[in-house]
Amino acid sequence: MQDFFDAIDEFLIENPLPCGTCKQHCCKGRFKIHMDSISAQRLSKGKPERIMPKLFVDTGENKLEIFLIAGHKKCRYLDGLSRCLSYNARTASCRTYICIPQSACYKILDAAVAAEMHHAMRAEYLDWVINNPATPPAAIEPAKALRQEIINTSTAYGRGSYSEILIKDCVRADFTHSNVSPEQVRLFQDIVNQEENQVKLSAGA
Repeated sequence: MQDFFDAIDEFLIENPLPCGTCKQHCCKGRFKIHMDSISAQRLSKGKPERIMPKLFVDTGENKLEIFLIAGHKKCRYLDGLSRCLSYNARTASCRTYICIPQSACYKILDAAVAAEMHHAMRAEYLDWVINNPATPPAAIEPAKALRQEIINTSTAYGRGSYSEILIKDCVRADFTHSNVSPEQVRLFQDIVNQEENQVKLSAGA
């Protein structure tokens, strides 16, 4: 995952975006954004319980909307000129947002990252719910069951850095929160498998 983010940073250095003339809102306006658990750790200086309650809105049916302490107001991590005050610790969604046409493979990777980080952050939130004294006793067991279900399918939960997460493990056919089709995912998985097989052949030569 870290290699993917580093590649994006390198691309943006060589191809700077026209932020000065851009009419999109992204960092400038009111918005909601998915946050990953690694960024929550960084932004809260290792104590995500400080900001965890502010990161979620319960929309019913166990669906959680994650946002970077924004929504009704401008992101609190921006200065007066809309520049990021926590650029090195910015979320995966911020890191992968590029407001120019992207390739199909990039869109698949972006969707994979967002899906995995979404699962990991929900698990982090459920940790907070389970350990919160204010949580009704009747809600504890359902929260534990949902948390375990999420953990069983997440490759990002509990990781301390992006370098611990393999991007190929994030690419799966279940992208319920994206517009990536199963056919596109299978195509990308085929590409990954071909590259891995080529590496193995080269190593054996």
